Amino acid sequence: MIIIAITGILMVAAYFIPWAPLQGVKGVLTNWIVVISAATVAMGFVYMTTSQYKLYQKNRSTLQLVYTVTPYVFFAGFLISALFFKGGSSSPEYRWWFTNIYSNVGATIYAIMYFTLASSAYRTFRVSSMEAIALIAGGMIYTLRQIPLFQVYIPWIVPLGEWFLLVPNTGGGRGAVIAAALAALVVGIRTLWGKEVTLEVSG
Repeated sequence: MIIIAITGILMVAAYFIPWAPLQGVKGVLTNWIVVISAATVAMGFVYMTTSQYKLYQKNRSTLQLVYTVTPYVFFAGFLISALFFKGGSSSPEYRWWFTNIYSNVGATIYAIMYFTLASSAYRTFRVSSMEAIALIAGGMIYTLRQIPLFQVYIPWIVPLGEWFLLVPNTGGGRGAVIAAALAALVVGIRTLWGKEVTLEVSG
């Protein structure tokens, strides 16, 4: 807690106090962030390996084996294309992996998340209030605005969807960010002073 408190106070102070020694400390701590992040990634890889092995021990099915092996296949592909081909992460081989594999998988995950959130929102609101009606209407209009069919045959839905995105969505998003930032600031200050109590739930 002492190390966390001192580090946090120095990093916060460096943003507000233009003092050369303090800026030097900030630079050193920033470099350590890179080192710690790399170590954290390595630890995460080990933890993932352990978890995947335990899951496969519990469920020795073909599908679970695919789940277990797939991350390492893609990791090896990215690593080999970045280390053993000319250009590193800018090589055509690495870009092929990124463009044809990573980007498509990411788009698929976002699509699944979108439909899951949409169905969850429908089940949650059930058009039971004016707020729910406004949220469903705004979401539907913006969703239909993204579909080329509706852009062609209902052209007025495009500027209406843009308005929903730029005005109510932006205002609400900024309010949520401000509230989250204030909450994080309060929790951070309480943590630095050792006042934040962590509740442990025993299962």
